[in-house]
Amino acid sequence: MSKRRKIEYKKVYSMVMPSVREHWIYIPPLVIFAFIISCLTIAEPFIYGSIIDSVIESVNSSLSGREGLDLITPLLIAWAVIALASTAVNALSTYLSLRLRESMLGTFTTELFRRLLSMDIEVFHREHGGGVLRKFDNAWNAIWRLGSTIVRGFLGSGFLLIIGLIAGFILDWRLTLVVMIPIPFVVGIGLYNLFHTAPSQHKSHKFWEKIFDIVGDYITNIATVKSYFSEAVGVKRYAATYAKAKNNQNSINRQWATSEAGYGGIYIIGRLLVFIVGTYWVLNGTTSLGTLIMFLGFATYISSSVQQMMITLPDFSDSLIKLDRAGKYWFDVPKIQNAQHTKKLKSVVGNIEVKNLSFSYARGNKVLNNLSFNVPAGTTVALVGESGAGKSTLAQMMMRFYDPDNGSISIDGTDMREIDLKSLRKNIGFVMQENLLFHETVLNNIKFAKPRASEREIINAAKRAQAHQFIKNLPDGYNTMVGERGVKLSGGQKQRIALARVLLEDSPILVLDEATSALDSKTERELQTALQEIMKDRTTIVIAHRLSTVLAADNILVMDKGRVVDQGKHEDLIKRGGLYKQYWEIQAGGYI
Repeated sequence: MSKRRKIEYKKVYSMVMPSVREHWIYIPPLVIFAFIISCLTIAEPFIYGSIIDSVIESVNSSLSGREGLDLITPLLIAWAVIALASTAVNALSTYLSLRLRESMLGTFTTELFRRLLSMDIEVFHREHGGGVLRKFDNAWNAIWRLGSTIVRGFLGSGFLLIIGLIAGFILDWRLTLVVMIPIPFVVGIGLYNLFHTAPSQHKSHKFWEKIFDIVGDYITNIATVKSYFSEAVGVKRYAATYAKAKNNQNSINRQWATSEAGYGGIYIIGRLLVFIVGTYWVLNGTTSLGTLIMFLGFATYISSSVQQMMITLPDFSDSLIKLDRAGKYWFDVPKIQNAQHTKKLKSVVGNIEVKNLSFSYARGNKVLNNLSFNVPAGTTVALVGESGAGKSTLAQMMMRFYDPDNGSISIDGTDMREIDLKSLRKNIGFVMQENLLFHETVLNNIKFAKPRASEREIINAAKRAQAHQFIKNLPDGYNTMVGERGVKLSGGQKQRIALARVLLEDSPILVLDEATSALDSKTERELQTALQEIMKDRTTIVIAHRLSTVLAADNILVMDKGRVVDQGKHEDLIKRGGLYKQYWEIQAGGYI
């Protein structure tokens, strides 16, 4: 990303506007309230100036104190009414403003979360989770702040400026022109800073996101951190990155702080100019003292309204930048998505054909190279080979997490890319090498695959996965919280819950990527027996390093460097020798 990156205003606008349009009903009353509040605010110096003129008139006319008080009493009552009305309207405006911001926030963040989850899985493999969460949180904060900035900073202040100028021109156009003299200077400085600091603010947010990357990495891998006693290293990295972020942000803050001080200085000079010119005209008899006092009040409100808009510009700019940085999740089109005309899988038989399949990550070497094989319906095919041979990549491609560079994978004669994604994934049960659980109960983790499943169905799936017994012994049974990523459970327990989840879904095709790797030998043997029963009449692809788990497979494919170099049943492969026999002889205890 370029250091001079600027805000893409059109994209930010198109991100925010759907949420605004959905809740437009709040906007007309907010506009009306802003107008009323501005009118009431401007009326205050008018009444105050009128009181001054009335007092001077009373003195000049030698009225008694009682008579003078009677003269200004209506003005005092009007002043009190204005104060009460302003308080009430302000309260209503604040309430509606909060309702609008909360409603917009819900609509916007829900859509952003939907788009985020629809991104290709490679995005989450490429980016740090901490940085992604930071961008999401920043976008959340930006929508909330924009609501306040626009409604209070621009809408309210804008009405106050316009109404103040109109009232000023009606009372004395000459003094109004004097009041306007500082405005172009203040607006010019504010807009210059808005555009000049945007690239630096982008850079600053990159540092802040990097901080969250570090925090996320160290928290996620806390066991590794502690085992190497590397807490101090993490803190040092955090502090160094924070120092860079702080230094970059300080330079931006200095610029805005200097500008804000400049606004104040310009307006002091402006008010002094109004006072000098107004006093001269009062002494000349071309305007009254009350009018001058009114104008000093108008000058205060006019200058404060422009100053308020300029002071909110840093928040406004920062919010736009935060939304701009989250825009990649909003606008990037996933590569893996449904074609224009897709088919839904119905009455799946389970024939799988992999034909001339080639795949590489980004521009790296080919992970799969012209791979071809068939899996007849209802049979079990095992994939074995060294790490890096392409087995797990193939398993992920079966779920269409990635599309091939060349070739195809077909189910019952239909190219996977022509199958509706939801239909495809509902018909394939996938158990990965590392099955991370949600910070939820055991029950909810299992029923994730089938949200409307009955408790009886869930328990039955757990029994078939050899998980029911250990679940019963947990403190709260099926209602036990498993902790973030399933931290309260052993590797084998997490694996069995993941298997129960797949069994609950009852898919006609199974893909088991090292599904029993985290189990002890006794549990593995029990589970293998259960799996043999489960795999009957299902098309199953089993990936394993432990060759003892694939002995009963109908066909074993031996993979090396993305190719199938041999295949057959266990006995035939042993007789032929070759790579499979080498693996078998090396294992002894069942591992490569």
